[in-house]
Amino acid sequence: MSAGGRESRRVLIVGATGRLGIAIAEALVGRGDEVVLTARNLKKLEHLAASLDRGSGPAKIVCADLTHREAVTQIVDGLRIAIPPTESRGSIDDIVLACGPFPRTVFEDLRREDLERTLTVHAIAPLLLVHALVDDLTKSKGAVVELGDAGTTRPYEHHVAYLTAKGAIRTGLCALAVELAPDVRVNIVELGIVADPDADPLRKHQLATRSQLGRFGTPEEVVHVALGLLDATWATGEIWGVGR
Repeated sequence: MSAGGRESRRVLIVGATGRLGIAIAEALVGRGDEVVLTARNLKKLEHLAASLDRGSGPAKIVCADLTHREAVTQIVDGLRIAIPPTESRGSIDDIVLACGPFPRTVFEDLRREDLERTLTVHAIAPLLLVHALVDDLTKSKGAVVELGDAGTTRPYEHHVAYLTAKGAIRTGLCALAVELAPDVRVNIVELGIVADPDADPLRKHQLATRSQLGRFGTPEEVVHVALGLLDATWATGEIWGVGR
């Protein structure tokens, strides 16, 4: 039982070591949920897992590179070892897809490899992972929340491969919402630009002016929406746009 009397959830965070993955993991642990972290960098995973220790040990981790064909199998096998499923409950209850990276690809330099890589990381592997864990999600009446990109409907330059992949997962998850209803909810947060503390100040100013609100978003604002969709038991197939 978590704080406030709500039942604690087990949440798999894919892309956990990115800025938004970290923020979501911290918020989930802070409200009493159990997280399982997956990303490709073992050292970053171990560091994050240790930082999330609230007295019962580090968070559980599964290291896998989504560009590899065996990644989904590695994640599922790792989950089964970390949290063995039972007849009534799976290894996880919910999934947050916070997949990276965010590659800049100048159109003149676009290659087949760029498209294949981004489609694999942002669309193919996440869809196959949800497929592989659908029994777990069904047992828990679980939710899938994906961090999408507002550029799928308002494209910007030099990111054709990335935006193509984000558009693919947008459509794929909307289709999954139909396939998996009413047992599993599937929703998307389509993000504008989230502040990067290390970005060039002039570049940040130029990008911020594109937003109707005249500023970037913050990880805390993304967390608020992502957790809201995890908890929104009367919402599926929704695309919530933030940061316009």
